[in-house]
Amino acid sequence: MKYFLNEDERKKTNSTCYHEFAKGEWDEDACVFWKNDSLNIHDDLLISLKLDALLTSMIDDYDPVGVTKISKEQWEKIYAKAEEIGGDLFEAVNEITPWVEDNFRENEVFTILGL
Repeated sequence: MKYFLNEDERKKTNSTCYHEFAKGEWDEDACVFWKNDSLNIHDDLLISLKLDALLTSMIDDYDPVGVTKISKEQWEKIYAKAEEIGGDLFEAVNEITPWVEDNFRENEVFTILGL
């Protein structure tokens, strides 16, 4: 993948400056980060792609330093807006789409865990 890393790849960077896209609703009580089935994007890349701005504009309660749940309907709007904008932003959103679709086969939401 060009924009997102799986957990094994993230570990090799020795960095935690990543936003974790976790399947399903995050269990705050268990407080488990960096799950094997998550995908991660570096904070600098999230910002340079303007993915943070897209999420902020599309999700009222988006929290770049906290927990944000994304429903299928919200994702469809994010995807459509990214496609309209195009460029690297759409390429990144399109890259994660198979993971998102897999998530929605079993879950109502996925969760973005900010820094």
